[in-house]
Amino acid sequence: MTLPISATLASHSRPVILLEGTRKLPAENRPELVRLAEILCDELPHAVFRSGNAEGADEVFANAVAGVDPSRLELVVPTAGMGRGRRPAGSRCVSLETLSPAELEHVVVATRQAGRDAGRLADYYLNHGPQTRSAAVSKAAFLLRDSLKVIGAPTLGLRPATIGFFFVNPVAPAGGGTGHTIRVCELNGVRAIVQSEWLSWLHSDAKA
Repeated sequence: MTLPISATLASHSRPVILLEGTRKLPAENRPELVRLAEILCDELPHAVFRSGNAEGADEVFANAVAGVDPSRLELVVPTAGMGRGRRPAGSRCVSLETLSPAELEHVVVATRQAGRDAGRLADYYLNHGPQTRSAAVSKAAFLLRDSLKVIGAPTLGLRPATIGFFFVNPVAPAGGGTGHTIRVCELNGVRAIVQSEWLSWLHSDAKA
C-alpha cells in the first residue's frame, strides 16, 4: 500500500521519522505497529527511524525496523545503560549524557516550553546533573530524552525529526512521556500522527 503521507516524506532527502508510544501497548495492536513500520521502511528507503528504546510500543516499532535494516534505526536514551537488552544489534544508540553543555541547555529550553512541570524537572536536572541519584533527576532525564528525540543535536549527528507516528494510551493520550513528546513536536512544527489516523490508513487498505 501507499500511505497518504509517503509522497510528502519522499520529498525529503533523508527524513527522520519518530516511531514510539505507550508502554501499555495492547497485544492485539502489535501486528499493526509492525505493519506500519515495515510499510514506512519499504516506501521510504532513505528514511531514518528514531525511538526511545522503552518497553511496549517503542520496542515493537524498533524491532520491526531492525528486521528490515537495523542501520536505519536510532535509539535515544536517557542514560548509557538504559535498556541494553532491548537494543537491536546494528542500531545506533545515543545517550542524553553525551550532550555538550550548550546543547543540553537547548534541550532544557525545549522541555520548559512543553509545560511548567516538565520545565521544573528539566531545570532540576540542569542544576544537579545526571550524577545525582534521585527520582526527580531520573524523571527529568526521560523527559529531556523525549525532547532530544524531536529537536536533535548537531554535535551528536542527530537531525531534527521530520514527523512522528505514535501509539498513545487511549485512557490518557496526553499523558506520560509520549504526551510530552507530542507536545514538543507540535511546538517545533513537527507533525504528530496518532493511531486514530494511521490505523485508519491501514484498515482502509485492508478493505480495498
